[in-house]
Amino acid sequence: MKPSVRIYGGVHHDPGTRQKFLEELGKQITAPHFVAVEWEKSVFEKFAQWRHWVEERIRSRWDFLTFQDCRELSLALAWEGDAYKDHFPAAEPLWLEDGFQEANLERRFRGRFPESIPQSLAHRLCDPCSLSMKEMIASADPSPEPKSKKELIDRLWEKAWADAFGDNNFERDARWASAISDRASGLRDGWIAVVVGWTHADPPGGSQRLRGLLLSKRVSVNSVSLGP
Repeated sequence: MKPSVRIYGGVHHDPGTRQKFLEELGKQITAPHFVAVEWEKSVFEKFAQWRHWVEERIRSRWDFLTFQDCRELSLALAWEGDAYKDHFPAAEPLWLEDGFQEANLERRFRGRFPESIPQSLAHRLCDPCSLSMKEMIASADPSPEPKSKKELIDRLWEKAWADAFGDNNFERDARWASAISDRASGLRDGWIAVVVGWTHADPPGGSQRLRGLLLSKRVSVNSVSLGP
């Protein structure tokens, strides 16, 4: 029997999503054959180098955070690339992006890649009370400042999912489905972990999304939302 697939759908650079992923992954007794992640290896490595910078920025902002707390929060940066190692350190990654993502980010940020992403995360961690787009439209009052790590993470988690958006670049889903199928060729039983944006994993997403494409290959697929 072909390995089953569990698609963990989340939001990039969000500590609450990372925390939920670790909670869900911890429910699995056996290690996956491999972990497919929505990153190009070179992009992940660039972001990982900025984690210490993020850690330093938030260390002086909140007196309720320990040094370990600050380190944990900084790991939200590109969390998909290595969070799984907390439970399955020997698992091998499959980088779903290869030769596309870094060039695209360079174009989008016009010379401010990669620093613009860690700067954005640090800003959100230091100013979690700023309104999300939906809250601004609804003329909502700002949230009170957090008084604990949990309150800080929960606020950012809710805000990240409220502002999350997808795209209609189905070409990526097709590339990912092919990459996963190729890597899984010859494997029997067990399971495969896939970590991508929720848009690609959401059951109503349709046949052109990653979930639908894997189902069309007669693979058993279970989508796990990492939202609040």
